Amino acid sequence: MAQKNMILALLLSFLFYLGNAYNGLVKRGLVEFAVGIILIILEYGVSSFIGLFVFIWWIYVLYDTYSCTNAINNNQAIPKFLTQFDLE
Repeated sequence: MAQKNMILALLLSFLFYLGNAYNGLVKRGLVEFAVGIILIILEYGVSSFIGLFVFIWWIYVLYDTYSCTNAINNNQAIPKFLTQFDLE
């Protein structure tokens, strides 16, 4: 894979959960986006307590984007999604 811009990847994850889609990991990016949207909808429709899970998911997506971008830029293996799933 070609080198990826870390700042752009993290900015896309920060704003839209789509940093890994930019990295070329489209399935992974779409799963992160879908889970984020579902959590946000549940937060507003069910309970504001779910906002804690939205925040945790947002932090995880930022970390995951950082890890994947770093792996891509250093020609290393992409880490598994949630340490269990191969969503390349």
